[in-house]
Amino acid sequence: MPPKRRILMAIVLVLLLVLAAVAVFHREFFPNRNRSLDSLTLYGNIDLREVQLAFHDTGRIQKLLFLEGTEVRSGELMGIMDPVRYDDLVNVDLALLAKDRVERANAERTWRRVVKLAHVNFNSKQKLDDARAALDSAKAEVQRAKAQLSFDRRQQADTRIYSPVDGIVQNRVLEPGDMAFPQSPVYTIARLKPLWARVYVEEPELGRVHQGMEAVVTTDSFPGKEYRGYVGYISPTAEFTPKQVETLHQRTILVYRVRVYLHCPTTELRLGMPVTVTIPLNRKPSDPTACPDGSPPGQGHGE
Repeated sequence: MPPKRRILMAIVLVLLLVLAAVAVFHREFFPNRNRSLDSLTLYGNIDLREVQLAFHDTGRIQKLLFLEGTEVRSGELMGIMDPVRYDDLVNVDLALLAKDRVERANAERTWRRVVKLAHVNFNSKQKLDDARAALDSAKAEVQRAKAQLSFDRRQQADTRIYSPVDGIVQNRVLEPGDMAFPQSPVYTIARLKPLWARVYVEEPELGRVHQGMEAVVTTDSFPGKEYRGYVGYISPTAEFTPKQVETLHQRTILVYRVRVYLHCPTTELRLGMPVTVTIPLNRKPSDPTACPDGSPPGQGHGE
């Protein structure tokens, strides 16, 4: 290749590199110079919220009914701890309650008999007082036995754990045969409802976003598919860009955390999945409509 041609190609290559550097510089340090007036594009993730589910008492795990990745509904039975000792306590309580009820019935008959005889002066006031005290004591014993039975039945019920929320089993920490403790989670459940995307808005763009605005969520996993939502929360305080962003300039920008709630629940958007959120700026807010499957739109503020 002639020397002149090599020099020309080198000059062209240098110019291309300079243009690329200028473009990166403007994108990094002047991100709002060419911003769109019609929409605002933000990037974030489907927010991950977890519930640590544990038994309320200590004992050996007998059964665990769900595996990792399984979807669960609120109120579903998820695990059973060996209930033998609590069953024995309840049986003892039932026997004591039956005995106390018999003693209360005897005390009531004695009281009625003493009161009847007192009208014809066959009994002294001391006998009346003794009969009344015995009856009150018998009634108190019945109430004590009922309270103890209720307490032990509560412990018996605590040998079973139920899902407190709709979600997906993210982790099964223990296994049947392990010892369970109140401070040791058995399952980690990732919540499904309400479902929202967490994104960050830079301070210069904050005035363009407000609660109630419509939003469209997209993901690389389902190209061309849009998920409708709305801006449901804007943080009242600023924070620095999350440390996952590596460039020095981006890390020093003050941003505001925003939640974009999804109208309709879906299992396609996995928790933690990266998403792109587009907020139309020239469209008036509208009320959420029903989902395609007929289910009501997901609101869920504060859940």
